[in-house]
Amino acid sequence: MNTLPSFNSESSELPKWQQPEKMAGRVVLLGLAGAAVYYWGVILPFLVDMVFDTVKLGIGLGTLFVLFLLATNKRIHAGLWYAGQRILRTAAGIFVNTDPIGIMEDYIRNTEKEARKMDAEVTNIEGAHELVKRKLAANTAQMQEYLSLASAATRQNEKDMAESYAMRAAQLEEYNQRLMPMATTTANVTVVMRQILKAALRQIDGSKFKVNLLKDEYTLVKRTSSGMRAAMNILRGDPDKKYFFDLATDRVAQDMAQQLGQIKQAMRYSQEFVKEMDIQNGVMSEKGQRLLEKYQKGDFNAVLNEKPQQPQTLNATKKASDDAYSSLLD
Repeated sequence: MNTLPSFNSESSELPKWQQPEKMAGRVVLLGLAGAAVYYWGVILPFLVDMVFDTVKLGIGLGTLFVLFLLATNKRIHAGLWYAGQRILRTAAGIFVNTDPIGIMEDYIRNTEKEARKMDAEVTNIEGAHELVKRKLAANTAQMQEYLSLASAATRQNEKDMAESYAMRAAQLEEYNQRLMPMATTTANVTVVMRQILKAALRQIDGSKFKVNLLKDEYTLVKRTSSGMRAAMNILRGDPDKKYFFDLATDRVAQDMAQQLGQIKQAMRYSQEFVKEMDIQNGVMSEKGQRLLEKYQKGDFNAVLNEKPQQPQTLNATKKASDDAYSSLLD
């Protein structure tokens, strides 16, 4: 038998200088390597800039994606709204008491502070009144002494001394006349302020009782309201969560409808396929039954319309094989 020539073995036996494609490839690689080494100072900054620009591009795309979510996602909108409310409420609570019970307690504390200041002022006024009374008593005693000295000087015919003592007594009398209204005023103011202070203390006590009662009632109402709110959330549902629940329900319904449509379509296709296969199987079964009957009768070759092939000799087989290989080489 003829054999095909081996072209690979012939090409591998050629010397390297007769293989131009390998030499050209090596020359090109060496040229690229030399150019890379020569222009490395230009290539490196370009690569660095490309890497940093790629990183900046990624950061920019990420920022745009976050902004897109902030602009389109309703859940993020609701979260930002609640977070903003909480932050503003906390910031306001740092400077201003927003609790109604706390506001009333602050008012009571301020009123008690003012009452303590008023008590101190009343004490100071009472002290001033006592000072005025003592000053009046001292002036009266001193005036009586001057009058006694003036009387003694008159009996001894010392007119100058008598007039001097008498003038001093007159000055003390005028002094006392000027202090008497002040003593009366301080006494009246002390009485009035004491009455006001007593009324304020009674009002503070009543406010404390009222605030404590309201505090207990408010605590009970809040707890009851919290429980009822939980019950209403179960019965009515949270609006935001119910919105997303409705969206999810619609999405599931759409998916189920689509999948049911695909199942029905697949069932129709399978029914048509099964019908077709049943028909083909029936036809083939009838045809096979007829062939079997003919085979049993002994006329199977007549059914095929073919004659039985005669066995070939060894020489004929070899000749046919040589002809086939010769045709491949032509």
